[in-house]
Amino acid sequence: MSSITLKNITKAYGNAIVIQNLNLKINDKEFLVLVGPSGCGKSTILRMVAGLEDITDGELYIGDKLVNDVSPRDRNIAMVFQNYALYPHMTVYDNMSFGLKLRGFSKEQIKERVNYAAKMLGIEKLLERKPKTLSGGQRQRVALGRAIVRNPKVFLLDEPLSNLDAKLRTQMRLELKKLHSKIKTTTIYVTHDQVEAMTLGDRIVVMNRGEILQVGTPMEVYDYPADTFVAGFIGNPPMNIIPCVLEKSGDKVFAKIEENLVKIEISSDELMNYIGKKVMLGIRPENIALKKSAEQNNAVVDMIEVLGSESILNVKVGSQEMKVRLYDSEETFTIGEKIEVIFGNGFTLFDADNGRAMCHIHAG
Repeated sequence: MSSITLKNITKAYGNAIVIQNLNLKINDKEFLVLVGPSGCGKSTILRMVAGLEDITDGELYIGDKLVNDVSPRDRNIAMVFQNYALYPHMTVYDNMSFGLKLRGFSKEQIKERVNYAAKMLGIEKLLERKPKTLSGGQRQRVALGRAIVRNPKVFLLDEPLSNLDAKLRTQMRLELKKLHSKIKTTTIYVTHDQVEAMTLGDRIVVMNRGEILQVGTPMEVYDYPADTFVAGFIGNPPMNIIPCVLEKSGDKVFAKIEENLVKIEISSDELMNYIGKKVMLGIRPENIALKKSAEQNNAVVDMIEVLGSESILNVKVGSQEMKVRLYDSEETFTIGEKIEVIFGNGFTLFDADNGRAMCHIHAG
């Protein structure tokens, strides 16, 4: 069993505490993604799991074994670095087999493992070439192959796609997903790219300033963000966070944004608890409806980004800006056009003082 448990983990460099009292359980065979801005501590966690960083306080378990004092080479973990860390003077075959040679594997065992990994990754024809003759995507596959041949308990991947162009990153994300479905090895993946986190992870861990803010499946974190940081970090474009006061008129509820009223289409008993209160309303760009209306104009179209099958509109309600996602089958608008904005489908109310989610309102 290759679960990983971080129990009350603290990491300090002198007087600077970068991780404090962190608790996290990674399940056996799970693909877990640590995501957050640069400097939030995610790579430090990865390096502590690998044994490359000492743990200041707390306990780290791989399976049922406490490994705080176990050397990196004895943890049976394979790590893929951002820069791939290939030996430039060695062939692909030698790069992939080097770790096995150090561990005393026979030539037959090495050949079998290298050929198996090379076939899985589609690099059989590259085995006699050296890294300098390979593309970025090919080098990435070699680095993955070097990890696979070791048959480790755990894979650790530290922003392995960040050096690739956008098209190749998309391709390699699919390859990594397929690879994990084949080998089913417990994997911890570090990235600052929320698209990678959403597409790769069985669960994602959103971090900021050395703290875990939320753990959940990609859609749990997307639909039910724990606070305004998570809401603004996950999603492209991110969730709109709009200060407003909720008001009731008849059987309708409105968000009063400055002096403008925006109708809320979803009715909810829970929503009634916040009438008259100042809140931060968080709503995804795809959950905002735009309507051409001669009577109820409360917004103006400020900018339009056409992205093929969809468009992203920047809309202003008073001085508040929000992003709206429209698909090509929907009505078209022009810059400067006055329109009506309607909130519907789903949103989250956040505490105006501390930014924490108070309730999630979803249709159905």
